[in-house]
Amino acid sequence: MTSSTKERRPLIKVGVDIIPVKKTEVNHFWDLCQFMIIEGLKYNGSKMTAPQLKEDIQEGFYQLYILFGSEDGIESKVYGVLVTRITDHPQLRQCEVELLTGKKRELWEDKVITLLEQLAVMNDCHRISILARPGWKKLGEKNGYRVKNYEFVKEIL
Repeated sequence: MTSSTKERRPLIKVGVDIIPVKKTEVNHFWDLCQFMIIEGLKYNGSKMTAPQLKEDIQEGFYQLYILFGSEDGIESKVYGVLVTRITDHPQLRQCEVELLTGKKRELWEDKVITLLEQLAVMNDCHRISILARPGWKKLGEKNGYRVKNYEFVKEIL
């Protein structure tokens, strides 16, 4: 049996972790997650470009998290990215998900929900607000979220 036909044994921990990126470390991690950020921004209404978002993260307006790990114990990779912000409104403070995108959602979705709820509590938020595509509805409902509004968009220019 050659080494290429031998069964590969896991060398690293299996699972996906959520890694918070400090605003001072964004440049260090940006290349690792930029491709997913660009892809995710295509679906969130094109409110900003990746360079604009990067700058806002570095200035502390948004928080960046990388969903990183291994599903097989052999290869580590980025499974997704999460961008949040804390917003103060006249009547309440909320934790908002600006961007959440990735692959193999079943590996990390429960951890993201837990993290969002922890962030909301740590920041004295009254609620969590997630503007998401319809495919996220099932996950939201499973975790006690409800659809509050629909976003209607019509491109003018």
